[in-house]
Amino acid sequence: MKRRNTIKLLTLGTGAVFVTPLVSGLLSGCKAEPKAPEFDPEFFNENDLPFLVAVIDTLIPATDSPSASEVGVPQMLDHMIAGLYSETDQANFSMQFSALKDYLNTIDGQSFVYLDPEEQTAHIQELITSREDSTNAARSVLLAIKNQSVNYYLNTETIAKNHLNYLPVPGPFLPCVPLEELNGKAWAI
Repeated sequence: MKRRNTIKLLTLGTGAVFVTPLVSGLLSGCKAEPKAPEFDPEFFNENDLPFLVAVIDTLIPATDSPSASEVGVPQMLDHMIAGLYSETDQANFSMQFSALKDYLNTIDGQSFVYLDPEEQTAHIQELITSREDSTNAARSVLLAIKNQSVNYYLNTETIAKNHLNYLPVPGPFLPCVPLEELNGKAWAI
């Protein structure tokens, strides 16, 4: 009889040892998803981040897909400039970024960050189409931010898997596929 009780207790103890981490993992997986973490900028300073996010979100706003800042484009842009640009290129980018801030913040005498999205879009469009020599530096850095933001945005996992045609293992090359067969979506890779 004692042997039976010992086997039962040993089985229960072994089961508890294996089940406890599994239950803990399941329960911790039920937590609400945390907000996107704030990041410590590597290249931009803390005061430039709201302006950078406003510019990037004006270029790629939230529609049926998330905005650029929701998928981490400002963090990636900051990281890439800090890690890949030479010191000369960083200084040049910083000078042009200051020109962009000065241009966009002095149009209405109000900070670009606090303007309505329609006004922000209008000011960005105005700068892109402007051909004045005084706006060359601001336009140049805006177009660089735009190009890099679109590239980083389309290469994020969230956008590639949820909003583009995503095929992790590519198949044969089919250059002339009707858009209807692709559900109106571009390929992620």
